[in-house]
Amino acid sequence: MNTDELIDFLILYFQSRNIQNWNWVGYKNIKSLITYITGMKDVEQLRHIFEKMMKMGWFIKRRTGSKTDYKFIYCLEPT
Repeated sequence: MNTDELIDFLILYFQSRNIQNWNWVGYKNIKSLITYITGMKDVEQLRHIFEKMMKMGWFIKRRTGSKTDYKFIYCLEPT
């Protein structure tokens, strides 16, 4: 499965599990979910997938002090 197909699958899974209702969560939570779904354990590869999803507009980022949180955006097409 190439990266684009994997991201499409992850988006479908996130939408079906309603993770947009989680509101703001840390990268650690998202990484754990991606690891659970894909079985991948390579930290660099997981970060690459997450960064690509960020660039596609599926997550928004919020900084509060030194902490960074992310929120999944459920929409038909990313912004």
